[in-house]
Amino acid sequence: MAIIAVTGRKGGIGKSTITANLAAEMVAMGRSVVVLDADPQGSLVAWAGLGEGVLATLVRAVDAGHAAQFRRAVQAAAQEAERVLIDTPPGFTDPALLAGLLADLVLLPAGPSSLDIMAVRDAIDLARQAQKERGDGKPIVRLVPSKVVNTRLGRELEGSLHELGEQLLPPVGQRAAVAEAALTGLTVREFARTSRAAEEFEALARAVERVLK
Repeated sequence: MAIIAVTGRKGGIGKSTITANLAAEMVAMGRSVVVLDADPQGSLVAWAGLGEGVLATLVRAVDAGHAAQFRRAVQAAAQEAERVLIDTPPGFTDPALLAGLLADLVLLPAGPSSLDIMAVRDAIDLARQAQKERGDGKPIVRLVPSKVVNTRLGRELEGSLHELGEQLLPPVGQRAAVAEAALTGLTVREFARTSRAAEEFEALARAVERVLK
């Protein structure tokens, strides 16, 4: 069993996209998975409701605004699944910290912009606060270069993230197949199995599994 929180102080960095597609890849690996949508906007719940793909069976809403209720929901999910993925809301420190206090692994996506780099720096500080409060070396923290594009900022993103002092996982690009899949209620694996986007999410999922071993 492992709890994975996908967090970030800034919206639009790909948290929901990464959570959904990691879930699909883990199911393909034979894992049992529950996805908790803790964002009040309910992006993952809405995504899952658009189709009849794997997300329709995995995603459930959870209220991160009530700490005890949130903790119970995460612990209950952990009793029934090998992998629990939590998509946290942007801009709210309390849910992100609480997720960090419960998670084995925190993934911090960051896009190729100076605002994203500043936001992920804050998110790292919050994850380190959770590590300090727990005192058990968890959560493990990994950065995920997200929405990577072939521009100067995109090419420099990994170097900028390395300077923040945490290890990086494989990047995911900003690709049309990702958005098109979401519009149909599907993940990239289901919508465009042979695409470059699908290869990227598979590589990311395998890297996450190696971290959890």
